[in-house]
Amino acid sequence: MEKPADALEPALAAWRIEPDNQWYLAEYLRALRNLEMYGELIDCGVYIRGGGVCRYYLAVAERELGIYPSPSVEYLLDTSSCVDDSAAADACIWLAILLQNEVDSDSVIVLVETAATLQPDEDFYRCILAEKLAENGEIERSREHLHFLRSKGSTGYSYWQACASLAEAEEDADRRIWALRRARIDRICPESSRNLGWTLYFSGRDALRDGDMLLSKERLLEAVSLGDSSEIYVHKSDSLLELIHEFENSIPGSH
Repeated sequence: MEKPADALEPALAAWRIEPDNQWYLAEYLRALRNLEMYGELIDCGVYIRGGGVCRYYLAVAERELGIYPSPSVEYLLDTSSCVDDSAAADACIWLAILLQNEVDSDSVIVLVETAATLQPDEDFYRCILAEKLAENGEIERSREHLHFLRSKGSTGYSYWQACASLAEAEEDADRRIWALRRARIDRICPESSRNLGWTLYFSGRDALRDGDMLLSKERLLEAVSLGDSSEIYVHKSDSLLELIHEFENSIPGSH
């Protein structure tokens, strides 16, 4: 499912076999979104029940097609204040993701914090909260939530992503790379590879500027290994490696 074009037909086939399965529908909608087939995604709206990730994908399509106000955003707004704590928490999380570039960071945190409060046993919500707090510079609060999660033995992709955000807020590049490596081990997907790849590229570039060529090569080579030539971070890492090789070859006695 990592390549949208390859994922489309299998996802559609799975959903057709079990048309009531919202998870299969979500995989099909995800492929449509990644291929920017927003019209086809909108057409699937009649099959979506409730909130959740399917409603989120529909909201993305509505916004991309300029449908304002977005019926799906309105649906999530209504659901965020419903009496069903689980449905309300889920709606708050998707709203936080959808609106993160449109409202101030404090409002996003309130939405995520509401979700975590409504469903305190859902570690995913607390991970997202720790991540958003770190991004907002609220380092101590982010640490508290991550410490709580760690103390109960809860780790996973979202946890390591939150750890990486905290490390970035604390300007600890090495720990950020370490956390992103753990995230990628937990879930190898385009997102985890790109997050780690870009971080390795910037670290390798900074190391080169600081004169640490050995560390720079190490980071850049790792970045290149994470994707193919279509990835921008791979192309940029390759370019820096070529510069390093040219420099090394220009040194007398290096041949």
